[in-house]
Amino acid sequence: MLGRRERWIVAATLALAFVVRMAWLLVGPASRLEPHRSEMWRVAATFARTGTLADAYAPGSGISSHVGPFNTILEGLIYRAFGIGSPVSEMILAVIAGAVICALFYLLYRLAIELGIPLVARLSALAAISFIPFSFFLEVVDFRIREGAFAAAILAGMLWWAFTLDRRGPLTLRQIGLFGLAAGFAFLINPGVALGVYAVLGLVALKRLPLRYWVPAAAILLAGLLAVNGAWIVRNEMVYHRFMLSRGNFGLELAVANHARAVDAKDPRDVFDARMAEIHPAFSPEALARLKAYPQDVDYFSALSRETTAWIKGHPGDFAKLSVRHLRDLYYPPAWLWDLYKTGEHGRVPKQTYVWLVTTLALADLTFALFRRSRVHFLLCAAIAMPTLLYIIVQPTLRYRYLFDGLLVFLAADLAWRLAAPIVTRVLGSRAALVATKTGEEPA
Repeated sequence: MLGRRERWIVAATLALAFVVRMAWLLVGPASRLEPHRSEMWRVAATFARTGTLADAYAPGSGISSHVGPFNTILEGLIYRAFGIGSPVSEMILAVIAGAVICALFYLLYRLAIELGIPLVARLSALAAISFIPFSFFLEVVDFRIREGAFAAAILAGMLWWAFTLDRRGPLTLRQIGLFGLAAGFAFLINPGVALGVYAVLGLVALKRLPLRYWVPAAAILLAGLLAVNGAWIVRNEMVYHRFMLSRGNFGLELAVANHARAVDAKDPRDVFDARMAEIHPAFSPEALARLKAYPQDVDYFSALSRETTAWIKGHPGDFAKLSVRHLRDLYYPPAWLWDLYKTGEHGRVPKQTYVWLVTTLALADLTFALFRRSRVHFLLCAAIAMPTLLYIIVQPTLRYRYLFDGLLVFLAADLAWRLAAPIVTRVLGSRAALVATKTGEEPA
């Protein structure tokens, strides 16, 4: 019965997931339809007024290398048409965010089919991510401007695409060219995602692409990256007089997470807040003054990068300790990360318990699949490894974890169903035999 109605069940679940998120938004419109004033929002607002990607930290803070172009320009155009932070603008952005989230859920469902996750398990996982949300605030408030859900959808979609190419047989240069264009766009949105899908394509090519095509394929991928990112690279060269494929704020993120006080912090939240106030120009006037002492924000970030890199070289053991802690925070987030923005997010302990359980089941399922030498799961690990390695040398947040969250739910549901299926089958078989006995029929 489920198999015959699968398409309709998936469509109905996704439609209801969208409605639930819009309803949550409209329950408290006075606060939830207010714009989330992050660095990206400030840049979008400035773009709406002036056509310039600037003022990420405060009015007059200058041209910004902190953000990418796609989300900020899109929101800026909507603001220019309907008003900066107006209810109409925010509702349009919320509808776009909800649509992206539903697209992500659908792509995860298709990816689950490629991973061989049984029907009951993948329908259960779809229901879980639709109605037991990781964070509605992230999905329909923060992601109205930030790229978290969009990046996760790109990762899921490109993994599905790569698995399909691997299953169909030999690769062609045309397929690599199309994939390269998409990967170049992914780099513009989230470099970690792009590196992950490049790694997966490389592994597929090792098996599916003849050796004589490797050099042409590499050239095609490079051309695709430059074709999509060329305008952004030229802009950065003109503004900052340096080659920049992506954003310029990595030094800031590195410095926030790696310093002496963080190593043995008794209260990580207090240490995080103090560090943000010390060096992040959006969090204190003193840090903003430090930024303004440099010609441009990218110069300030480069200085922070040099300081932090020197500290890491002098304290490799402490850096390793912090990276292990960040890995734990990414996959087993502490409760304080649910209220990172101090919005009064409720239910932190139940959410933490649920997420930890999901992560444990998912990692166990992935481990068992690797022991079975499942090729698709091996490719999946390669895709996840690249953004994970980037995120553990900075301070992970729930925004970063969202990249993996839905996928982990599907993997957890896979293991849970494989463990429960024998019991369910036995129970249903016993009931069928009982019904057959009462009706005088032979049990099947």
